[in-house]
Amino acid sequence: MSACNRIRYEPNLIRFLFALFMRIVIPHPLQYSRQVLRFLVVAGFGIWSTGCGVPGAPLPPSAEIPKFVGDLKAQRKGATVTLTWTTPTETSDGELIRKPGKMLVQRALSTGQADLQFQTISELPLKPTLNEGRGDQATAKDTLTDALRSGGAEFAVYSILAQGRNGKSFGLPNRVSVPLRPSLPPPKNVSAHLVSMGVMLKWEEDLPQPNSPSEIQQFKVMRRAQGSNEAVLVKQMNASAYGGLVDNTIEWEKSYQYWITPITLWQDEKHKGVIEGDDSAIVEILAHDSFPPAAPAGLQAVYSAMPQNSFIDLTWTANTEPDLAGYNVYRHSGNGLAVKINSELVKTPRFPDPNIQSGMKYFYSVTAVDLRGNESGKSDETSETVPKD
Repeated sequence: MSACNRIRYEPNLIRFLFALFMRIVIPHPLQYSRQVLRFLVVAGFGIWSTGCGVPGAPLPPSAEIPKFVGDLKAQRKGATVTLTWTTPTETSDGELIRKPGKMLVQRALSTGQADLQFQTISELPLKPTLNEGRGDQATAKDTLTDALRSGGAEFAVYSILAQGRNGKSFGLPNRVSVPLRPSLPPPKNVSAHLVSMGVMLKWEEDLPQPNSPSEIQQFKVMRRAQGSNEAVLVKQMNASAYGGLVDNTIEWEKSYQYWITPITLWQDEKHKGVIEGDDSAIVEILAHDSFPPAAPAGLQAVYSAMPQNSFIDLTWTANTEPDLAGYNVYRHSGNGLAVKINSELVKTPRFPDPNIQSGMKYFYSVTAVDLRGNESGKSDETSETVPKD
């Protein structure tokens, strides 16, 4: 409401100024006319400007009826419904709420009839507004266990009744509803262990029969990295498919939390929606990579004689691991121990060995190494003999 509507028009003050003019200025026009006339003009203009020039009776006091809630939202998870809305800050006539009131959380069970019988299930205080602007976010929870068990109703309908200190309100114009269909139970015995491709998850399913052919039962596999508040959907799958999967999208050397959320996709002739069940127990795992690459295959050794530069040329089939860092080459002669002959990791599947002697027979093997230093077993051994001069 504007300032001109808040300031009440005072007719008694106008009468006083008029009487002052008649009593002082008229009998003594030369002595007071200029001074008093100036005063009356200023005072009259002030009254006109603050009253916005709208004569009439004084405005009635505020009815102190809070504005209705217009952004009520409801989210169901299992048998629990979470309601959120913005607390009203103004009354119906635009005044800030100055007196405490209350917000009644109302619920009705819809059975397809036109009339809904709302009942108060909880009460929150409606505090006076200290500053102009958007109100605080309010939250309330409701449990549907009894309503789901008794059956008969199709929806639970909610509304928030904002009342002033005098108990007056706008009624129940704001309504949201949630379906009263059973939700899937969460999986049991969820476990996580490491495999070479990532984290393998397993769980046990105890699935009830769908209520109708149109219902689809699914699981959402969720993940959260340590230190993060963001939940990531790993995969959404039909609940009857299998009780496990491998998450190969992880980063090694990080800790993760996993849980399974059951959901039911439903629809009828008029409505459709998704009901989210309670989460399973959370399992935690450190994705420490202790899995070496596969041993290289196809190793061959061929003596190569070049002018003033003879060597044994080693080649093998390249490994395909995405975290491969390189290879190590091992050699021995006779019954001696195999010794690594490369000073740094070999980046390609080829290695020339120039440190050879005439008439000697050498035995070679190769290993693969990943980015975290895990080394594979040795490849099959191959040999080559250096010709005598």
